[in-house]
Amino acid sequence: MLSWLHMGPGVAGWVGAFFALVALTLIPLVVLRRKEPSSTIAWILTLLFLPAVGAILFLLFGRDRVRWPARRKRQADTLVRGRLAARAAETGTSFMPAQPGLNELEKQIFHMGALLTGEPASTGNRVEVYSHGSDVYDALGAAIDEAKHHVHAEYYLIRNDKTGAWFRDKLARAAARGVTVRLLCDAYGCLGVGATWRRPLRKAGARVGIFLPMRSLLLQPVNLRNHRKIVIIDGSVAFSGGVNIGDEYHGKMTKLGQWRDTHFRLEGPAARPLQRVFLQDWFFATGEGVDPNPYFPSPPLVAGDATVAIVPSGPDTRTEAIHRIFFAAIAAARERVWITTPYFVPDAPMVVALEVAAMRGLDVKLILPGRSNHRVTFHAGRSFYEQLLEAGVRIHEYTPGMIHAKTMVVDGRIVLLGSANMDMRSFRLNFEVHTLIHDAITARRLEASFAEDLAHTVPIDLATWAKRSLGNRIAEGAGRFVSPLL
Repeated sequence: MLSWLHMGPGVAGWVGAFFALVALTLIPLVVLRRKEPSSTIAWILTLLFLPAVGAILFLLFGRDRVRWPARRKRQADTLVRGRLAARAAETGTSFMPAQPGLNELEKQIFHMGALLTGEPASTGNRVEVYSHGSDVYDALGAAIDEAKHHVHAEYYLIRNDKTGAWFRDKLARAAARGVTVRLLCDAYGCLGVGATWRRPLRKAGARVGIFLPMRSLLLQPVNLRNHRKIVIIDGSVAFSGGVNIGDEYHGKMTKLGQWRDTHFRLEGPAARPLQRVFLQDWFFATGEGVDPNPYFPSPPLVAGDATVAIVPSGPDTRTEAIHRIFFAAIAAARERVWITTPYFVPDAPMVVALEVAAMRGLDVKLILPGRSNHRVTFHAGRSFYEQLLEAGVRIHEYTPGMIHAKTMVVDGRIVLLGSANMDMRSFRLNFEVHTLIHDAITARRLEASFAEDLAHTVPIDLATWAKRSLGNRIAEGAGRFVSPLL
């Protein structure tokens, strides 16, 4: 780095000196993040030896917390919780029902979720799982058409394509007939849907918010994205999972083949915490305070037998709730752990959890992509295969297309389903929401879906894997090396 300071008085020298100074200034921020030593060392070395590149990369991707808007978000959450608690006290309604049918370990997982998120689980829910994008859109479109009071939606990605236009027009028609419509778009994922695309929504009276607009590197990092996919209709029906809005989820053939994803429809009291997540995010993004009372039916609808806990996570907190729920579910397993994830870059605790589960004799299976739209992440994930295979974890790569589902089924009883991948970005950087479900029907449905997907995979054999090419080994090592920076 010091070579930058001796380049002379020319423009290059002044530029070098500027970036060297910026890099030195950023090093204390790297240390204050208190992340894993590997991540901290990688950033410090990059800033020292490549100050210009390192400074730009850190400003773009290195910061992992949002502060001043997060304070405002927590204030909004306190207000919403306070008003709901007051109304519950007035009506004598309890929103902390018992959780029948759970064994002690499962009760502990749900209890931990409540401690991490401040939101207790609820019974009386009905969950319907969809394994094909066309089924998701059919159900979502029908629910929007039936909305009577409001539709709240937030998405990481909305394409400017046929499916995106269909979704926009559904919302616009709902708004035109007097339904309150709010749509929250992540600024990065929804880059393709600009003012022209949004005009029919605004004309119909719908409100559109942009989550963390990419205006300034100094004010906010661009790597902290809202990866959630949530729709709440009339406060009692909700959709969430892994499906965004785009033709690739609707059966369109891409260069990776068709996309395979999992989504769900939720009816019952668990729609309430998803509503609370949306209202937090809306206030965070727009600064618009919303009176929560009209958006929370009282008493909440009882629709089924599922126990459900909503688990949000993001850089506005330090609990890393989804990471801890994943770890706890794997550690509590007694028979089997079946996981599907499109992006797999586990940290050391998650690797140990999977290894120990397999060493205990459990049936631990992973379905991972055989090809991916994120090559660095793909190779970084493959660098973990050998040690997991040696521990007894069975790894299968999905070949017909791009597997984008994010599911975990434990012992045929507990389900984790939502937006979070099994990687450090989802665990620590993105705003995510996962759902913890105890329901025999949902668990059976997802195990059947897992078995169907398994029939379209290639199993990874340890002996064969050990003979892979030098080029693949180098790509895996490079991907793993930069994974702390992801």
